[in-house]
Amino acid sequence: MKPLQHPKMVLFDHDGTVVDSETIALKSAWKLTNEVAREFPGAQHYELEEFVKSFAGKPYREILKKLYPDSLTSLNERDIDTLVAQEEKRAIDRLSVEAKATEGTPEVLSSLRDDGFEYALVSNSSLQRLSACLGAAALTDYFPNDQIFSAHDSLPFSRPKPLPDIYLYAVKCLDAEVSDCVAVEDSLSGVTSAVAAGIGQIIGYVGGTHISEEERSSRADALQSAGAHQVIERMHDLIGLLSATLV
Repeated sequence: MKPLQHPKMVLFDHDGTVVDSETIALKSAWKLTNEVAREFPGAQHYELEEFVKSFAGKPYREILKKLYPDSLTSLNERDIDTLVAQEEKRAIDRLSVEAKATEGTPEVLSSLRDDGFEYALVSNSSLQRLSACLGAAALTDYFPNDQIFSAHDSLPFSRPKPLPDIYLYAVKCLDAEVSDCVAVEDSLSGVTSAVAAGIGQIIGYVGGTHISEEERSSRADALQSAGAHQVIERMHDLIGLLSATLV
């Protein structure tokens, strides 16, 4: 692996990267989608495994628009707003109890902090969902409020990844140079967002439980094709990559 070039700020994605929340949230979204699908003939149906694989890292609003393109009864914006709000509530209820840190993440965050690295959280999720997850995963102390950036709530208008807006906003607020930052992302939309923002080094992460053992190799290839410079399977590997910049 090529060592990184003296990063000043590490920007972590949240869902599926810092917190192993993707399967929990997507299972909740999948159940809700199945409940309402009967009302929309022509809606595309997914098994849970395929749903998780297809929609990890994507906002539920975007998922709904992909599920119902051929429905005879179209989802209007009011339908979508209602379902998005319902999905958010259900997901938060579950995540506030079930969310856990990805394996090794608390130790890695402690190590990076001790070594003088600065880091922040850059996510599509709402601040309420992030708070619920970080609390359940016992990670709140690692991410103060001024180091949490939500594409849903921090921007004047919701501009989720793969758009670059939340990365650019976070870098500006943190008074960092975008080319000196490192992004850690598990999804194609996240890597695409970081590339579009001009983040200097992008690390793909494929260690979350929403990525099966069989899928990890192909997911790693896809993340690199999207612009990730390195891909790690163990969060502990991040320490070696970042520590190399201090030599």
